[in-house]
Amino acid sequence: MQSLPSPAELDVLADRGWPSVQREPLGPWTLRFASGVTNRANSVLPTGRVDAESLPATLAAAERAYRDRGLPTVFQVSPATDPALVSALAARGYREHSDTLVLVADRAAVASAGASTPATPLFITTTPSRAWMDLWWSVDGRGDADAEAVAERILTGGPALYASAGDPEHPDAVARLAIVGEWGGVFAVATRPDQRRRGHAAAIIRALAADAERHGIRHLWLQVTAANSSARALYERLGFVEASRYAYWTEPATEPTR
Repeated sequence: MQSLPSPAELDVLADRGWPSVQREPLGPWTLRFASGVTNRANSVLPTGRVDAESLPATLAAAERAYRDRGLPTVFQVSPATDPALVSALAARGYREHSDTLVLVADRAAVASAGASTPATPLFITTTPSRAWMDLWWSVDGRGDADAEAVAERILTGGPALYASAGDPEHPDAVARLAIVGEWGGVFAVATRPDQRRRGHAAAIIRALAADAERHGIRHLWLQVTAANSSARALYERLGFVEASRYAYWTEPATEPTR
């Protein structure tokens, strides 16, 4: 990769790779809604700048839109976000949380990183099976059956590849690769607790990177919380490097969604 993408480009990639169920424009911002299932799909993506005179009213309009849906108002804030908005959020008592790194890599480099014959069979499909969903939700899900149904709509909201390791009816690990032009976004990496530390996550990501070539993908990105040191170490071994970061800012007197 000759040069790293800008934070603004990565903000858009992440938005397209994990699409909300509903979205509304508000000036240069995008309001995203998905019944409170994940911060990514239930937050304001504040691309572009709102002039100082209009900013208070625009902020109030965003808060009303989320309040009308029974959701807290959450902003996704990255280095591309207008500093004036960040100052306004702080002045209104918004709480910053969930510091997240955005890592990028060349697809071919990830496909060949430490490549070896996987210890367990790998399968890649263009739709997630019931077993795929069940494993991911059991490891990473929050909420009831209705929340899981919303999560499935997010996961299948755009073209993607779905990989599993082991028996397809009872997989050891799963992962998703969103397809966004020449970019592939690694999401939903999950391993059964009794199968961890066996190399499944690395093998499944390498397999997705290899298969992505036939879809015209040249580069990969992923998001990982800054506090997740074990996952960060894995991604670094696969060749990912930090290109941006973001955090969520949630209005006061509310609890953040996952």
